[in-house]
Parts: sequence; C-alpha cells; structure tokens
Amino acid sequence: MISPGDSLPIDELLAALDEQVDLLERKRSQLAELSAALIARNDDATERLLGELEQTEAVQRAADMRLGAVRSAVAAALGAAAVHVRLAELIEYLPSAQAAAVRQRRQHIIRKAAALRAEHLRTVLHLAEAARINRLLLESLLPGGESVVTYGARGSDHWRPEAGLVDTEL
Repeated sequence: MISPGDSLPIDELLAALDEQVDLLERKRSQLAELSAALIARNDDATERLLGELEQTEAVQRAADMRLGAVRSAVAAALGAAAVHVRLAELIEYLPSAQAAAVRQRRQHIIRKAAALRAEHLRTVLHLAEAARINRLLLESLLPGGESVVTYGARGSDHWRPEAGLVDTEL
C-alpha cells in the first residue's frame, strides 16, 4: 500500500480515465447515429458520421497515449513495470479514497465498452443486411446468374427469370 505522503499522479489518471469514458460514449453515440442514417438512407449524414468517427479515432489514439503515460508514471511510483500494472491491480495499492475513485472509473469504462460493443454489432448487422438487400436487388434486376431466392408469406420461392428486368446490352 502507498503511504499518504507518496506522490502519485492520481488526478491525472482520473482525468485520463474520464476521457476514456467520454470517448467510449461518443463512439457509441456516433455508431447509433450511423445506424439510423443507414436505415434512413441518408447519404449526407452517413458521410458526415464516418468523418466524425475517423476524427474520434484520432482523438482516441491521443487519449490512449496520455493514459499510457500516466499509467507508466503511477507504475513507476509503485516501483512496477507499466506493462504489468492494470487498473484492477493498481486499485489494490491505492489508499481507499483514491482506490474508490479509480474503481468507479474502471466500472464506467467496462459498462461503456460493453455498450459500444453492442452498438458496433448492431451497426455491423445493419450494414450486412443492407449489402444483402442490395445484392438481392442487383441479382433480380440484371440478367443471368443463378436463381434468386425471395421470401413471401409462405416462405421461400425461387425465381429464375428468362431475362433480367434491366437490359444491360446496348
């Protein structure tokens, strides 16, 4: 345990953890907006959100570097190598008030990361479904190829047109 007189950059660590929480929420929100834009077929919003996500990733890389530097400083003050000190382990060495603050941030990060993973999965599913529908539409409109599977009220029907709905020959 660290004695009260020891100097640890805990305020910097808490600020870096708060920044991680904010970035996770920002990315989750951006992915939710992206899903909504994809569903609404709003190309302008989709392009804007993809740009915002790219900018957020740049901010995330810088925040990760700051957190790594602060974690290294705390680890050095503890006399341990930074690669071996995780937040869960660090909490064990801190005075109770500081440990509680770090524990709270860690729990926020865990919850926000789980929410981000869930939103990411929803967005991926929306993209996959949009690609499937686009592929189905193209197969239905253009001549040739294999039969197209469509679904009606009674299940699947196979439709193989003699020619596509669009004449691609000029």
